[in-house]
Amino acid sequence: MLKECIEIFKKEYTKKGDRLITDDYIPSDGTYVLVSVENDKFKIKESFDIIYNKKTKEVQGKDNIYYKKICEFDYNSKLLSMNKPIDSKKVIHSNNYLSFFIKKESLSNNKLTENIIDNYYDILANPKIKYTKPKAKEFYSIVENDLDKIDLDLVDKIRGFIKENIFTLEQQGINIEGKDYLKIFFDVDIKNYLNEGSRYFILNLFNSNDFNQNINGDIYGLPNDNMNLNSKKPYLENKSRKNKLPNILSYKEVLIQKKFFDYLLNQASKGKSNIYVTDEKIIANESSEMPKDDLYGYYLRLKKGTEVEIIDFDIINDYKFILDKQFKLHNVVSLDEKYLEDNYKTYRDKKEIQLLLDNFMFSKFLINNYFNEPGDISIKDNILKRNILLCRNKIFNYIYKGDEVGLYKVLDKSLEDLINENIKQGRYIKATHQFNLKISLKNYFEGGENMADIIHKIKEDLREKINSNQTQSIKQDDEYYFAVGQLVNYLLSKSKSKNTPHHLINSFINAKNDKFIKDKLRVLYKKYNYDDNMNGKRVKNLYAMILSYTPEGNINEDIIIAGFLHSSLIYEKIKGEEVNE
Repeated sequence: MLKECIEIFKKEYTKKGDRLITDDYIPSDGTYVLVSVENDKFKIKESFDIIYNKKTKEVQGKDNIYYKKICEFDYNSKLLSMNKPIDSKKVIHSNNYLSFFIKKESLSNNKLTENIIDNYYDILANPKIKYTKPKAKEFYSIVENDLDKIDLDLVDKIRGFIKENIFTLEQQGINIEGKDYLKIFFDVDIKNYLNEGSRYFILNLFNSNDFNQNINGDIYGLPNDNMNLNSKKPYLENKSRKNKLPNILSYKEVLIQKKFFDYLLNQASKGKSNIYVTDEKIIANESSEMPKDDLYGYYLRLKKGTEVEIIDFDIINDYKFILDKQFKLHNVVSLDEKYLEDNYKTYRDKKEIQLLLDNFMFSKFLINNYFNEPGDISIKDNILKRNILLCRNKIFNYIYKGDEVGLYKVLDKSLEDLINENIKQGRYIKATHQFNLKISLKNYFEGGENMADIIHKIKEDLREKINSNQTQSIKQDDEYYFAVGQLVNYLLSKSKSKNTPHHLINSFINAKNDKFIKDKLRVLYKKYNYDDNMNGKRVKNLYAMILSYTPEGNINEDIIIAGFLHSSLIYEKIKGEEVNE
């Protein structure tokens, strides 16, 4: 899939060249110095700071007239990694003689010396000093033929300027305080930077020159991006063929792959970690941003570390931002209006669905924890944390990739767990919101008769029966289990303990058979029958109807919870009637 993405990127790169990368390029924080080169005379003509603000995503220094030029120079002058430096001491971090990168602290702690400077320019004047191994020598000879010759006179003049000025920059008004970078560029044509940058990149793009092969004058080898093959990682070798490299590419293929990863690094640096690759374009979105248009293609999730990492890669078959059918959050158990939120509405797109799940299910801890390691998720509630870990992949795949396979099943299971825990902890309003969401999701994904309508009918029938002067009878299982939930709620409300035993409802929800439910109700009923209100008409009617009914089907946990969370019909005041129950 990576190959297909690179081919699409290649089309864009063919149109725009390096501008596709440098237009979005953000140099490392530091002080940037531009030195003019005119008639063999060098002069500092500009010095300014570039600082990237991660919160505002603004770049200090971007308004400078030389900013774009600095981006182009910097992109072609940086090391591929600190494992592939020109300076073996790793004090100088640039890759060619037209630029000079150091950390500012290398001046204050005296790490930078004239000897290190000389060694750096010696190698750049004669790269064969560095490439001493037989294969490296062979491949550098191939590379050298395709590049302009090194301007040895310019190398010596730049060396002299650096040695003369680098230790006195502070006196010249250059900022050398801090731990960020000091970068010096010599203002020559960008073609020179492209030439000298290529001299470094060609032999360092590959994982190791030891693995390279000369095939008809072209260099083939193992790419360095997202791959590290060495003696400590023999399991990466392809043991089934003579050449054991897991992946072998030509220099041109490796170069375009590098450009692609440079592009991805730019996007990750700007906080754009959701990448969508279609046949026509590449879309880079921020971490919580999703496409607004239907699409198919490839999805990449990026993470910026010392280099860009692709931590998720998938095929997008048919992504739709607008829902095929609208989702409605129903007030299934008739939650009082004072507890209703703006969330009780019709939902039309995936952004709204994501916010609903984040708010009602996960107390706003989901969106920022899609990809965090479990140990990095700072949530004290272990049940909540467990369910975030259980659901996050399925939710992310649905919201950002359009893949709803297995989504409803995991949401239903998680909501059941969260509802039980919130009831156990006495958080009834929160549990009710989650129950309403659970049933609304069931209606959306499985269809069937609307549970809100079923509950309304049960409630009306049960209200009439418990207020009758003669004990009536329950006619069907749903009414029975709703009545059980109502009675358990009432009995637990009689507890005078400081800590109401909310957890007892779970024994009814998780009951294996009806005998267990009735036995448990008898225990609770006897426990609180000292209360005069237990002799009220509604309580007697409700309890009698439950005892006299035997359900036929399986225990309906959802209806028991609905009865438990619904406002109590026993305590309900009917107009014109005094009710002390």
